[in-house]
Amino acid sequence: MKVLLTALNAHYMHTNLAIRQLKEACRGMKDTDIELCELHINLPYRRVLGDIARKKPDVIGFSCYIWNIGYVIRLCRALRLALPEAVIFLGGPEVAHTPEETLKEHPYVDAVLSGEGESVLPAFLESIRDGRSPEGIPGVSVRNAEGTAIIAPPPAPMQAELWPDAYRDGAKGLENRILYIETSRGCPYNCQYCLSSRDEKVRALGAEESIRRLTNLAEQGVKLIKLVDRTFNFDRARAKTIWRGLIGHAERTHVSPTYHFEIAANLLDEESIELLASAPEGLFQFEAGVQSASDEVLKNVGRSVPFEPVRQAVMAVGRAGNIHLHTDLIAGLPGEDMASFERSFDETFELGAQMLQLGFLKLLKGSGLRRDAEKLGIIYEPDAPYEVISTREMSFEELNFLKDVEEVLEWYHNSGRYPSALRLLLEKKRPFELFAHLAREFRTGGVLDTEKGEKARAQALMEAGSAFADGEMLGHLIRHDLISCGRRRDLPENLRFEESPAERALLRERFHPVRGQSAYTYPFDVRKYLETGEYVPGEYAVIYE
Repeated sequence: MKVLLTALNAHYMHTNLAIRQLKEACRGMKDTDIELCELHINLPYRRVLGDIARKKPDVIGFSCYIWNIGYVIRLCRALRLALPEAVIFLGGPEVAHTPEETLKEHPYVDAVLSGEGESVLPAFLESIRDGRSPEGIPGVSVRNAEGTAIIAPPPAPMQAELWPDAYRDGAKGLENRILYIETSRGCPYNCQYCLSSRDEKVRALGAEESIRRLTNLAEQGVKLIKLVDRTFNFDRARAKTIWRGLIGHAERTHVSPTYHFEIAANLLDEESIELLASAPEGLFQFEAGVQSASDEVLKNVGRSVPFEPVRQAVMAVGRAGNIHLHTDLIAGLPGEDMASFERSFDETFELGAQMLQLGFLKLLKGSGLRRDAEKLGIIYEPDAPYEVISTREMSFEELNFLKDVEEVLEWYHNSGRYPSALRLLLEKKRPFELFAHLAREFRTGGVLDTEKGEKARAQALMEAGSAFADGEMLGHLIRHDLISCGRRRDLPENLRFEESPAERALLRERFHPVRGQSAYTYPFDVRKYLETGEYVPGEYAVIYE
């Protein structure tokens, strides 16, 4: 029997952890050949359909999420015609909470798996292989002979020590992609927009096994390892043991990938912060969910995490300068109006994280907010990703405007390409005020209507920023930012330059010039300004690689 476990990722760089866990869980099944098929939703549909159909599997399984469910359903409908004898099953968060609805709406789907797939899939596949009905297997919902959906509750959660190691056989060929791994399941919090709150308690691998799995990937040359644990540091002692082990491994072996953790910043104590400050630069990357700086709004969604301890911890980690920080905000939470959101944006931006990820509330199947949407006055899109349309406190027009703010924020802050230019502009306007101003100007001027390259974005920033800041200084800072991050070719025409004879002489005197190296003299100390914000006029030559 040939089984194809299929993942349609959001981007090529991503990988799917679920299908690898499932394959490992089925290791050793006799007369069963399990193959992984990993594609992405940006590929042409007919190519994906052809790639799957050419393999002629007996059983096809899809891992379903909000970003791929429409694509998956279309494929299933066509595969039923192309491979009429194949068994098609679905699993994953987008279908696991609504198996009856899925089976009724999609007659070309044979089964829906719910619960932890590692304990469900082996029994399901064995029944198919042996010609038995899968009806009655915990977590397997199917139709009976009369076509009625028979819904099976999921099995009890697995003990952590039984979770298969998805990368037991290595990660060959995946070294330059983003690899996902888990060391815990569940979350100690009760956020009503998140499915992890459904788990009764957190289950976790032991610290030593977690270190072993993580460092195993590092030693195989993987550059970015993202943990999908919802709250990695739910257990302070365990988290510190793992962080200490990863730091020690990096120092001993000089193998230093980037480990990405989702953390609860309020759980970082002084000992944690001191330990993290000792990590090699770039070894750790943290995502700290703020969601809102309003304690009242957080209470509305069951998130019992006051903003002040989060603020203190994020800023303490940021002061060490060795950990890349992401913070998250969610627009459209019940109880948050535009004025409250502006305050949340400003307070979160001022934490100093390298990225502020502005997301929009999504009412996921199985979540508390979806259940209570009508009572809370939340209107949301009926199709995936179920994004909020409006709330009692925030209109569609306001949320639509925040989409423009999000795009401008990505261009100029989250890209990391304009640090000194933004520093100048933020001396004149508050963070939200600045990005809202740019969003309005760009919407009026048509900048947001078409895809813009870096040169056009730099020019737009120059023009919009010069309305309230020193245009000449802003131009110098944009020039410095773009050259410093290797975007010399993206300089707008009015910011390009040729080295003067004096600058060429300086270059020869101080360096052995190599291809691509140049010098530029600024009318102020641009690097001091970037480091301290102090403006020191004069002639300062900067050598660029």
